[in-house]
This record gives sequence, structure tokens and C-alpha cells, in this order.
Amino acid sequence: MTKRNALYVQSGGVTAVINASACGLIETARRHRGRIGKVYAGRNGILGILREDLIDTGRESASAIRALRHTPG
Repeated sequence: MTKRNALYVQSGGVTAVINASACGLIETARRHRGRIGKVYAGRNGILGILREDLIDTGRESASAIRALRHTPG
């Protein structure tokens, strides 16, 4: 099976909800490393994608990702 990378982008909405969603997606992807390669996120949402300004979430610690659940903005 070939690993595929993932791209997380979300724009608009309540920042606390966006952060919690990002946390859930990244943590789930990390539990499935055999199927999912890297998870990238667009810095500042869709603008990051358009500008090719991506964050490699694999460079962030598990505790930093976990903290997203409780980061309001």
C-alpha cells in the first residue's frame, strides 16, 4: 500500500473549533502512519495553500498538537 500525504485546510469559523478539528485530524493521521505520510496545513488557511506556505505538522510535538484542543485563538 502506498502512503499518501494529507493537506489540512480550513478557513472561516470559530478559531477554537478550527483548532480542535485540526488536532483531531492530525492525531488521527499519526495513528495511521502506515497509510498516511505527512500532514501539511496551510498557514492562514486557504491563503497558505495559494501562497504555497505550508506547515509540516510532523515537525510539531504531540503536546503542541494536543494543546490545539484548548487554544482559543
